Amino acid sequence: MESHFKPGRVTVRLHDGDLVALAIDEAEQVVDELWLLSSRMKGAVTAAAKLKCTSMWTFLHGEDVLTEPESAAVREALRQVRTDDRPE
Repeated sequence: MESHFKPGRVTVRLHDGDLVALAIDEAEQVVDELWLLSSRMKGAVTAAAKLKCTSMWTFLHGEDVLTEPESAAVREALRQVRTDDRPE
């Protein structure tokens, strides 16, 4: 099995096969956004948990592909983080 683990990066495989690699700080922002999405998007909580622990899980068990709802939640969280213009 090919390893996608890179120090300083978090990598997840989405339901459709896309591979998303994020810097640690961006991954933390996506996890925070997933928690905000949790009340209205199925899969957001489990996606946040998987994203938070993905490096260790991959190291111990191999790659875990996100489900379709988890992938949709990650895509929405990424969209929010990358277009975030909300006031602090």
